[in-house]
Amino acid sequence: MKPTSEIKVLVVEDDPFFQRVLQKRLAAEGYQVFAASDGREGMKAIVSFEPDLVISDWMMPEVDGLELCQAVKTGLRDAAPYFLLLTAKGEISNKLLALDTGADDYLVKPCDQGELMARVRAGLRIVLLTQELRKTVEELHIANEELQSARAQVSELSGEMLPICSFCRKVRDAEGDWHTLEDYIAERAQADFTHGICPDCRIEHYPALTPEQKERSRSA
Repeated sequence: MKPTSEIKVLVVEDDPFFQRVLQKRLAAEGYQVFAASDGREGMKAIVSFEPDLVISDWMMPEVDGLELCQAVKTGLRDAAPYFLLLTAKGEISNKLLALDTGADDYLVKPCDQGELMARVRAGLRIVLLTQELRKTVEELHIANEELQSARAQVSELSGEMLPICSFCRKVRDAEGDWHTLEDYIAERAQADFTHGICPDCRIEHYPALTPEQKERSRSA
């Protein structure tokens, strides 16, 4: 997972004092921190800053935190950042509304700074593990595509009628270019070659080899 210094946290808060408090506290944890004063600025910051986690107040002018959360979760879907909503609304109905809208966590203000940071760390563990899983799935998808391509090339090679030179033993591809047999197979089957001497060629070309030399030649 990414190191702490690369983790990005966006604070969307219209109270300048509380905004500064959050920025300072988060920066002390080693995170990259960016702040916005309302939901409209927060939306722009999410696009440009690409945070891993968003801490947003609910009640704000222009676009409130709930609208921001809904827009982000709907627009970015699986790529959306973890969203922690802060509000003075402590009723259970408001909490359910926030969670149903897409918020990942909900904390009532005024909140304890220790609890807030614990919620932030828990949220980051979830989002970073999700990012790592998504990256692994993408890598597996790419590897599977490469494997399928290699299998297709091997299948194509196995059923292909190859023109081969009677003298130099080069083969001609579909474009009319001539290649050594080793190069032709290596390119299409992703195979590597090593060299040895078969028993028939050893007898023909090296008839004077001792049994020990023959054994070494056979194992070469």
